[in-house]
Amino acid sequence: MNQPLLEMTAINKHYPGVHALKDVDFTLEPGEVCAILGENGAGKSTLMNVLGGVVPHDTGAITLNGKTVAIRGTKDAERLGIAFIHQELSLFPKMDIASNIFIQDIPACGGFLRTRKLKSDTEAILKRVRLDHCRPEQLVGDLKIGEQQLVEIGRTLTRGIKILILDEPTSSLTSSEVDILFQIVRELKEQGTAVVFITHHMDEIYEICDTLMIMRDGERILKCGVHEISRTEVVGKMLGHTAEEQYSHPARRYGKEVLSVKGLTRRGKLRDINFTVRQGEMVGLYGLLGSGRTEVLRSIFGLDKYDAGEIAINGDAAAVRDPREAIRRGVAMVTEDRHLEGLVLDESVKFNMTLANLKAIKGAVFVDPKKELSISQKGVTDLGVKTPSVARAVKYLSGGNQQKVVLAKWLATAPKLMLLDEPTRGIDIGAKQEIYAIVERLLAQGVAVVMVSSEVPEVLGTCDRVIVLKNGEQVCELQNDSSLQPAALLEAAMGGE
Repeated sequence: MNQPLLEMTAINKHYPGVHALKDVDFTLEPGEVCAILGENGAGKSTLMNVLGGVVPHDTGAITLNGKTVAIRGTKDAERLGIAFIHQELSLFPKMDIASNIFIQDIPACGGFLRTRKLKSDTEAILKRVRLDHCRPEQLVGDLKIGEQQLVEIGRTLTRGIKILILDEPTSSLTSSEVDILFQIVRELKEQGTAVVFITHHMDEIYEICDTLMIMRDGERILKCGVHEISRTEVVGKMLGHTAEEQYSHPARRYGKEVLSVKGLTRRGKLRDINFTVRQGEMVGLYGLLGSGRTEVLRSIFGLDKYDAGEIAINGDAAAVRDPREAIRRGVAMVTEDRHLEGLVLDESVKFNMTLANLKAIKGAVFVDPKKELSISQKGVTDLGVKTPSVARAVKYLSGGNQQKVVLAKWLATAPKLMLLDEPTRGIDIGAKQEIYAIVERLLAQGVAVVMVSSEVPEVLGTCDRVIVLKNGEQVCELQNDSSLQPAALLEAAMGGE
């Protein structure tokens, strides 16, 4: 048998509260083009981050051409011929194309720059990536985003790579640029370079890839040839469960309309988003990475300005200019990253729970400690926060209890509309059930809820309607009744047949 180019064996990776990779095996042959598939959070990017030296693995082994290698950082990966092009490009926009491409190996002699060689070598790379209409001296920041991505691919071609990892490589490309990318991939394949696609696009998988690997909950589910499995089977393997197995919600009664979104458009991010939410109703925003889910919530909450459209809250269509005004109008938002945006980790439970409602604890001049204590103790009691004291710093609480503190902070503002961005990410199943119970109480009180979630079962198990987004556009609006199946939701988000 031929020696595999790459073997990753029993790879494990832990983060606080999350077992991100569980004994994952992955192999690549020379010239193999492999797609890695899975729902958001399945572990596919984490596995490639291990291979690319972005994060270290805890246990397991990596061999390249039969030799065990240690990849302690991106420099090790580059030295071994592994290139990783992330969704967020690592170019220098205020430098020219030539300097970006040869940033690690500028041609020089005797301490002097070899400008002619730099220019000719750059022109050769630009021709290879079909950017020969660009000039080596052009600033990268003046290029279109698709052209910038091709420049970054060109930079990897100067290093004699053995493995190229592409994370959602076509998300910013036009159809003609996708064709160019695929031509480059085919050339690399002929030269024996292995290429890994992290992607959600079914059509691209069946056009360019030889194999695919499906991951779910940090585990490898299967790896096979792309023509050995149908699109429907791929979706089924990615899901691996039904919503009914884990979730259920009682029948809800809806009141008047609380939120109306019409024609919401933000250049390069969102286009013509339309939906409504009523009192006591929970509407889900579902889509894969880069679909625009979070951007919709940020626009409603006044964090991001939008170019066109209308957002009406309780019938008032006046634009929400900032989060302060959103809060005044009864809107609350639980952001995706509670550590970075939701909490002040070094401060107390008491401080965090009253942070969004300072008016309620204001005294004659300073904060009234009695009001602050009363509100925070009520939050701890109502939401069942496990803490020895409201004076405890929130960084010492578990992930689930930290998320309850975030919710308590917003409940203290008496919201009419709750925006929840991945409210159960990174917490255990018991804490998830407690969060669902809290949200259910809000719905019973007539609060309207919009939730973003990457988990299909969570969306189907908790939401009344689902708005499906893809690449910043609204694909469809689905009524969550007994006929809506998980596969239909995922297929709509992936654009599959």
